[in-house]
Amino acid sequence: MEQTSLLPAPPTRRPVGTQRLTSKGIAKGDIVEVDRKGRRFHAVVTGIEQRESGRFELALRPLDSRISYRRATVRDVVTVYRRAR
Repeated sequence: MEQTSLLPAPPTRRPVGTQRLTSKGIAKGDIVEVDRKGRRFHAVVTGIEQRESGRFELALRPLDSRISYRRATVRDVVTVYRRAR
C-alpha cells in the first residue's frame, strides 16, 4: 500500500533575487552589525560586490548618522539580521 504525504513538496530552488550570496548568507536589505577598526555599528546592506580575490565587499548605509563607513568586508560582519521576505 502506497503512502501519500499531506505536506506540500518542498521548493527545489529559491525564487530569483532572494539567493544569499556570501558565506554568512548576507543579502541586500539585511541589517548587519559591523565591527570596523574597533568601532561597532548597525547598517543596512545596499549592495554586494565580489572582488577579484573572491572575497565579498558590502555597500552599507549606517543607521547612525555619525558613522562615515560606507563599505565593509564580510569578515567585518559580526551579526546578520535577515530581512523578512
